[in-house]
Amino acid sequence: MRDVSYTEWRVAPAMQSAVACVWAAQLGAQGERHVQRVIPDGCIDLLFSEGELTIAGPDTCSVEVDAVPNRTIVGLRFRAGQAPAVLGIPASELLDQRVEASEVLGHARLPALLDALRAAQTARTAAAHLEHAVSGWLREQLPADALVARAIRELQAPGADCSVAALAHELGVSERQLRRRFVHSVGYGPKLLERILRLRRFIAAAACARTKSLAGLALAAGYADQPHLTRECRELTSLTPTQLLGYPVTAD
Repeated sequence: MRDVSYTEWRVAPAMQSAVACVWAAQLGAQGERHVQRVIPDGCIDLLFSEGELTIAGPDTCSVEVDAVPNRTIVGLRFRAGQAPAVLGIPASELLDQRVEASEVLGHARLPALLDALRAAQTARTAAAHLEHAVSGWLREQLPADALVARAIRELQAPGADCSVAALAHELGVSERQLRRRFVHSVGYGPKLLERILRLRRFIAAAACARTKSLAGLALAAGYADQPHLTRECRELTSLTPTQLLGYPVTAD
């Protein structure tokens, strides 16, 4: 990310199965206005900026964000499949969208949280308010779909390349039921999530690799070869693999 200050904080242990992190980013930190590209990660985020709280739904491709000089965003990132149980809305209704939190959370949850966020003197304090609020919501809600959570763990495994049929058979459900539950919990089907997770593995491998050989990084991430990596990067991010080298590794 060019000209971005980004920090993550881990949440309390009791929340870590549902929430990846709270975080803060200052875009255009040096006063330069530009477009920032955000790569899909399968997650849903709560975003607080300019006095307003929004919900960023799961993305199917990269999103361009206008980086206004010295604009700060504070967020809480739900792990893939976890947000619908807490927010009370299917992930598919948030697909590729940024919506005002008032449209989802309602008046019972939002006013006190917004007051606290607007009064926060630092990004870390605002992040702590988000964490505290979501911690309470988690205690009040039923747990997320355990079958989808298990499927996601299978797809996250190194070298994962599961057909929907094989994954459904392993989980003991039909392909139709697996897709339906994925669309509700994640926003889209297991094959797209698998592609996004593989892309994230490439970004992580590129960040820590001693060598920048794209062919080697492609194989390490689970791609068939370098051309496969290139096609997937183009389709999911509109960028080349080389342009993604050095992209920050974020919690998901």
